[in-house]
Amino acid sequence: MIETKVGLIPLLIVSFLPGLFWVGFFYKKDRLEPEPKKLIIRTFLYGALAVFPAAMIETPFRPLIRLGQLNLVLLLPVTILVVGLVEESLKLLATWISVYDSPDFNEVMDGIIYSVSSGLGFAALENLLYAGAFGVAVGLVRAVITCLAHASFSGIAGYYLGRARFDHDRAQYFVIKGLTLAVVFHGVYDFLILGGILPPSFAVVMVAGVYLYLSRKLALAESLSPFKK
Repeated sequence: MIETKVGLIPLLIVSFLPGLFWVGFFYKKDRLEPEPKKLIIRTFLYGALAVFPAAMIETPFRPLIRLGQLNLVLLLPVTILVVGLVEESLKLLATWISVYDSPDFNEVMDGIIYSVSSGLGFAALENLLYAGAFGVAVGLVRAVITCLAHASFSGIAGYYLGRARFDHDRAQYFVIKGLTLAVVFHGVYDFLILGGILPPSFAVVMVAGVYLYLSRKLALAESLSPFKK
C-alpha cells in the first residue's frame, strides 16, 4: 500500500524522474537513427505494467527468499530462477509486444534502446511501490542504483533481441542467449545483496560493471548500424 503521509507527488518524482533521466541518457546513445519518442514512451509504459504479473508470480516465492537469506545455497537458485527469470522475461516480453514488429525497429541498436526503456519503466513503478511502502529515503536509494541496474540487464537482453530481429536463422539462439545473460546478471546481483555477502554500497560497483558490459554492446550495435555514413 502506498504511504499517503508523504504525498503522491514526491513519491512520483522520486520514482519516475530518475527513470526518465536514464531514458534520456540512453536515447542519446542512438545517434545515427533515433527512435520515435512515442514508441519509447509506449515501451516504457509496457515495462511498467510488467511489474504486476511479476509481483503475482513472485509472491508465492517470497518465503523462500526470506528463508534463503538464512541459507545461501537456497537463495541463489531463487534469485536466478525466480526473480531474475520472471522479471527479465516479462521486461523482454514487454519490449517484444510493444515494438518487435514495428518498421521503426530497423537496426540492432533499437533492441537495446527499446529494452532499456522497458526496463526503466519496470524500475520506475517498482520504485514507486517500494517508496510508498518504506518511505522516500528507500525510494531515493533505489532510484540511484536500481534504475541503472534494470536498464543494464534489459539492455543486454535487448542487444541480442536486436540481433535476433535481423538474423532469422539464429533468432532463437540470440533471444535465449540474451535472456540468459540478463537473468544471470540480475540473479547474482540480487543474491549478493540479499544474502548480505557484500555491503549494499558495493551494489554501485556491480551495476557499474554490468553497465560497462552493456557499453561494449552499445558500441558493437553502432558498428552494425546500416545508417553509418
